[in-house]
Amino acid sequence: MPDISDPKNVPVIFISDVAGIGFLNGVCNLTLVTAQFTPSGDVVDTDLVVASRLRFDLFCAQRLYEMLGKIIDQNTKGPAQPPAKASEVN
Repeated sequence: MPDISDPKNVPVIFISDVAGIGFLNGVCNLTLVTAQFTPSGDVVDTDLVVASRLRFDLFCAQRLYEMLGKIIDQNTKGPAQPPAKASEVN
């Protein structure tokens, strides 16, 4: 894998859910949302707000599927597993 840099210090975005998915002309489309809690008088309203829209090709979707599958397997089968080293995830 090539070296990866972050010269623009891209922020980390927390998401709560996947609001929409689609596939058109070879491009996967995801709309990701996060819960926002807004005080309104004596109550707190929960709103889902778009946090990110991702677009990627099928190759990237396959890599994402593979890598998320590893994370899910490591953390849902048997006792909790220690975090994998970066070299083990790729």
